Amino acid sequence: MFNQVRPINKSFCLQMLCEENYAKLQRLTPHVHDVSTQLQFVNINILEEGPYTQVIELRQQETNLDSLSAGYFKCRIYFDTKSVEVISIGGYEPTPIKVARTPREILNKKWALNYLLEKWLNFQFQSLNQAIKRPQSLSA
Repeated sequence: MFNQVRPINKSFCLQMLCEENYAKLQRLTPHVHDVSTQLQFVNINILEEGPYTQVIELRQQETNLDSLSAGYFKCRIYFDTKSVEVISIGGYEPTPIKVARTPREILNKKWALNYLLEKWLNFQFQSLNQAIKRPQSLSA
């Protein structure tokens, strides 16, 4: 599906996407920079820390949705620019800069990885909202 989304200024839109993903991640877990976190649907492990950055691993909790729970996102969080960049998904890393043929190829792969993170975060919010609504509908 991400191949169908083709913004005109992809580099600008990529930065906006990374900033949106940061905001979504902050809403999902406000204290991501403090400690490794385990939420109802998401595990967050801190792999590396720096003064302005952090490398984390986002992994879906074990559920009946085997296809979604098998993968994980390795992301770098930039606290100074308030953005999240996907480094790899499930161990798949995009073509390194030295090996890539063109800057456009690098940009397209980064776009695809970060767009997938956006969709995954949206899915997590939908799952969380459904879990919150379930107990209310049972008591009504």
